Amino acid sequence: MFDFASRLARLQKRLEKAEAFWTTKREEVFYLTGFMGDDTAIVVTSEALFVITDQRYTEQLRYEAKVPYTLLLVESGRGRKERLLQVVKEQGIARLLLDKATFPLALYEYLSSNARVTFEESRLLREQRMVKDELEIEVMRQNLLITEWGFYFITRKTKPGRREEEIAAELEYFLKKRGAKGFSFEPIVASGYRTTLPHGTASSKVIEKGDVVMFDFGIVKDGYCSDFTRCFSPVTIKRPIVEKVRAIVEEALHAAEAAVKAGVLAEAVHAAAYDVIAKAGYADYFWHSTGHGVGIEIHEDPYLRFGNNEPLQEGMVFTVEPGIYLPHEGFGIRLEDMVVVRKHGAEVLTQVEYEL
Repeated sequence: MFDFASRLARLQKRLEKAEAFWTTKREEVFYLTGFMGDDTAIVVTSEALFVITDQRYTEQLRYEAKVPYTLLLVESGRGRKERLLQVVKEQGIARLLLDKATFPLALYEYLSSNARVTFEESRLLREQRMVKDELEIEVMRQNLLITEWGFYFITRKTKPGRREEEIAAELEYFLKKRGAKGFSFEPIVASGYRTTLPHGTASSKVIEKGDVVMFDFGIVKDGYCSDFTRCFSPVTIKRPIVEKVRAIVEEALHAAEAAVKAGVLAEAVHAAAYDVIAKAGYADYFWHSTGHGVGIEIHEDPYLRFGNNEPLQEGMVFTVEPGIYLPHEGFGIRLEDMVVVRKHGAEVLTQVEYEL
């Protein structure tokens, strides 16, 4: 399906002879090999790929891996650091590129004591992953269609008297029947005052008449994620401030999307949304960045926030999701689209309208 060999070759071309890239992140192992198992490390040199895992995954590797690899078998829970040391010594690795946030201290201490190797934080694979090819984009487009299908289904089931947890469970069942492997993150189903919690995952709260209900969820399918947010009410809300805030958030969303273009800085997209909300007098109630990349992980580069001077590139896929949260009024509103950066602007993948 995906061209895993080309992905691996692109990374290898950026490695020098004495360098190697190390990761245990399941998503990155999948990205480079097609293998979707757990508890596995890979070491990539300029000429080879080494897979360190145990007997539980050898058959799965044989079926799923789409690139040549050298298997370094270990016992479950034992021998991994020794195998990594073996690769470092046999391949003459002097510099190991890695993500410091996921590299265990014990492994660092072991290698430092037994080999002459330096450790370096690397963005090589994160930079490569930021730009999607058309197949990746199409997979996410299809995943988003299933996600939106789920939204249309669940809004018909959302009524006063039902618990948020019930709604979330029913949504999960619907999505899995349509091919989703699962949610891409714990779904947010928040009603009433709980919509002021940007990450208000489903609770035992009962939906009441007049509540705004925030849905923020996505699916994982074929290794890729989707992300989606809309606010909904099962009955007409007669509070003018709710519609006022919803309209401001929608205006901020469109302003941010209009700012998207290859070469524009990531922070400029956030600034476009922020400026709309600030001019409306709600700057103190916009509590997060405007968006984040989506791909094999639900949160990945680029992040749309002040201070990120990363120029946008064609093929980047990210969310645009401004929000206003008013605890003193008992509600919050967030709207979210997924977009693709094209040469002359944004391609908006999300199709659901924005009204309550």
